[in-house]
Amino acid sequence: RGRSGSFRSIFASPVVSMALSFASSTLAFNVAPSAVFAPSRLAAVRMQEAAPVDAPPAPPPLPKIKTMMVGDGTLAGDMGFDPLQLADSPDKLAFYREAEVKHARLAMLAAFGWPVSEITNFGGLLNGDGRAPSLLNGGLGNVNGVYWGAVVALAVYWEKFGLDQQFGSKDVSKSPDYLPGMLGFDPLGADSQGMRAAEITNGRVAMVAITVFALEEALTRAPIFPINLLH
Repeated sequence: RGRSGSFRSIFASPVVSMALSFASSTLAFNVAPSAVFAPSRLAAVRMQEAAPVDAPPAPPPLPKIKTMMVGDGTLAGDMGFDPLQLADSPDKLAFYREAEVKHARLAMLAAFGWPVSEITNFGGLLNGDGRAPSLLNGGLGNVNGVYWGAVVALAVYWEKFGLDQQFGSKDVSKSPDYLPGMLGFDPLGADSQGMRAAEITNGRVAMVAITVFALEEALTRAPIFPINLLH
């Protein structure tokens, strides 16, 4: 019995050793890949998390003509006066300012030309009482048709030029700084906010003046400038 016990112990020890060796090798085979590849996978995840995300580019700012409002100071001569809320949007404000600037420039020419025509009687077109020809005074039929044709042609040219500038402003890359009344005509390089304010201010005064000229002569039947240099 003693020999059989020692034999069993001798026989069992190699078996146990082999089993333990097989188990340890199996365990090593199963654990090793995860132990080897786990750091690389973790590093890849961290790299993906740390990669910077490019923000989308900011859209270009809208031109001033698309954002201006009454009272914000964008337009020269803006007094913030719009009690009837006629220009309650940028598009309406642009429309009314375009009309105002055109009438202001024409009024300045008329306010200058009216008295000059009565003083010089250029072309002999004054009425018998010395008044300049106008809708209220009459006498427009005496004006040469060539003159009216030249006036219409000049008006069409400048209107086309102004419309090109105005509607070209919708293309931001073409004229992003366009504002109503800007024709791009500045041979002396004197354009500034102060000059724009002076132009619109004098234009407003001229619109009132030319209206007074016409009404005064129609009511009084006498010229506003009764001095005629040719008499």
